[in-house]
Amino acid sequence: MILTRFPINRTRRATRQMLSSPYRLHAAVAGSFPAWSTPELQSRTLWRVDLEPAGPAWLYILSENEPSLVGLDEQIGFPDRPPTWQSRPYDKLLSRLAPDQLWSFRLVANPVRTLTRSRQAETDGASGKRVGHVTSRQQASWLIGPTAYAGCDPEDVPTGLPRFNDTRATRNGFDVVLDDLGCPKLVVSDRRRLDLRKPDSTKPITLVTARFDGVLRVTDVDRLRHALTHGIGHAKAFGCGLLTLAPLSAVSP
Repeated sequence: MILTRFPINRTRRATRQMLSSPYRLHAAVAGSFPAWSTPELQSRTLWRVDLEPAGPAWLYILSENEPSLVGLDEQIGFPDRPPTWQSRPYDKLLSRLAPDQLWSFRLVANPVRTLTRSRQAETDGASGKRVGHVTSRQQASWLIGPTAYAGCDPEDVPTGLPRFNDTRATRNGFDVVLDDLGCPKLVVSDRRRLDLRKPDSTKPITLVTARFDGVLRVTDVDRLRHALTHGIGHAKAFGCGLLTLAPLSAVSP
């Protein structure tokens, strides 16, 4: 697989319009692969936008084939300069993974819960409806489980339960490392709630997203490789699910 990093020009009006519409950005990413021939190849493509408050902006794309980003560069890039995006094989990173390694990680995800039949009467919705988590603690617990905070905030979590037991992180081959106080090394930021409208529909779709930055320990190499290449959670077509790793000395993925 190929990981591509594309610099985004935040000063352009077209950039602001595209970043405000995951539908548009999804279409632009899809249009960068003229060789797509099957839905399977398209579904394997993951992408994510990293926006720093006072710094650069990047579009990351993980795909089976190398994208052609000339058209995207003309819309939201720097077309008056030589191409500055980079595409690199992903296999080298995947082959380096080993149990107990420590990595910095970043993930933009769609933290949701599925309502059970017992909650149906409270929401007027059908059983099985997905509802976005709202608070940063709920969103963190979506990834690492509520008992992960037992060491630093015992009043907020059930007692007597093992930490990191069958969480979304462990099911994807990693644990989040604890600091000296026993708290997870995890920061939840850039929390957003977007109302999306399909071009042919007036009914909006609500999308809740959050960015997770932290330090992980590899627990299952095969599961982590699958998470890195297939994504985590829902809404992958809208820029969610892409997990990236970086050495601990790096500031960002």
